[in-house]
Amino acid sequence: MPTPGCIAAEALHKSIVKPLMSPHCDQYRATRVLHETLLKAVREVTGKEVEFIQWNTTGPVRLPAAG
Repeated sequence: MPTPGCIAAEALHKSIVKPLMSPHCDQYRATRVLHETLLKAVREVTGKEVEFIQWNTTGPVRLPAAG
């Protein structure tokens, strides 16, 4: 189960990219530094890798459904 911090970080990520950008556009690629900073912060706070952002994939990460 994701921690509250991971849930908040995922919401931040989606608020940055979902309404405006395709993962294949230049603007999305330009946010890479921002995403790397977000991933690092979540990793430092939670001690876990973030699963909702993955680079070099063909689509969004789909986490397994609980239960």
